[in-house]
Amino acid sequence: MKSKMKIYPFLLVLIFTLNAFAGESIFGINDYSLGIMNIPYSNAGVGRSYEIGNRDSLRLNFFNYSLWTEINNPTYGIKLGYRAAFSKDNIRSDYFNDYANFEGGYLAIPVLKKKLVIGLGLQPFSNIEQRIQTDEGDVHKFVLIRGGISKGTLNVSYAVNKRLRIGLGYEYNFGEILRSFRIELEGSDYPLSFDYQYRYYGNGAVISAYGNPVKNLGMGIVYRPSYTLKTRIKPQTTSDYINDSRLKKITIPSFLGFGLRYNLNSRTSVGSDLIYQNWAKGYKVEGKSFENLFSDYVRLGVGFERRQSHKLFTSFAEKLDYRFGLFYGKQNYLSLGNDVKEYGMSLGLSLPITRFRSRIDFSLILGKRGNLSKNQYEEKFLMFGVTINASEIWFVKLED
Repeated sequence: MKSKMKIYPFLLVLIFTLNAFAGESIFGINDYSLGIMNIPYSNAGVGRSYEIGNRDSLRLNFFNYSLWTEINNPTYGIKLGYRAAFSKDNIRSDYFNDYANFEGGYLAIPVLKKKLVIGLGLQPFSNIEQRIQTDEGDVHKFVLIRGGISKGTLNVSYAVNKRLRIGLGYEYNFGEILRSFRIELEGSDYPLSFDYQYRYYGNGAVISAYGNPVKNLGMGIVYRPSYTLKTRIKPQTTSDYINDSRLKKITIPSFLGFGLRYNLNSRTSVGSDLIYQNWAKGYKVEGKSFENLFSDYVRLGVGFERRQSHKLFTSFAEKLDYRFGLFYGKQNYLSLGNDVKEYGMSLGLSLPITRFRSRIDFSLILGKRGNLSKNQYEEKFLMFGVTINASEIWFVKLED
């Protein structure tokens, strides 16, 4: 890794003399970043800002697999999203960044109704798309960082009894991040270009549980132990010596999430999620952590949900779900040595698909990240998402 830094030492300068636009966020640009961490919520969870302790017999919980024992039929959920950020710094006032992406999909099949469920899925773990440009006299420098890591999952959910459910999952982590560098000199037809390709792969696990200790109160917990990602680094330069690929080991810190939901009545609930991950000391490359680059990731969300009426004859408005939430936390990286804090509000709306006993969930997040005086940059961001949920009968037992 030291040899690489000698090849492009100007990257660290670019970070603090930014004339850039980025596909997701202006923050978190450093040589060791895996990108913005994705919150593994369905868009129902995004809309209310909590999901870990939420029971639902129609939708798959994208966060807590133990709650899949609530479903009656084979069920799948597909999530799509759009993100945009309006950023500024002390030098240049405005940047606009946006992108759209697939953000997860799951399939669950009940083996024993309300008892045993098996499932599989795919969910992005991180995304990054950063473009940086600086102009210093006759020298023009460009950096492009793009890619991300995803999780392929295989999990089992089991209802121990009416009050306790557990989930166990295997996760295969994989992905690629490409870092491209280019230097152009005025009057020269021969720019200097080189790329670094990072390919990631590794095995992980997730343990989840849900309890219903008293009437109307649900409690969920999700734990991912720390795991190792193997990273194949493949340089692509004009030097055969530099182009030799190298294998590194990255430690991803353990993850803990805890959630509550309380039913005010049959249709109305309030809830909260708390998420924590120690990136400050837990994220390591070849056993070494990085000071002044990473911070502990923390997120607290609270919210409200009003669900559809189950009356046979009612208005269309009564068939909708309404959600509202607030969140506050900090990202897993530092900027100018300070935490990057963020806060915002979320809104959600769910429409029925009567033919398939399924629903479409929409969500919107509006928030602010960073502070000019503490982080040099700040941005206002929005996220719009859609999750399609389908619950269908695949197998019918015929009578003799």
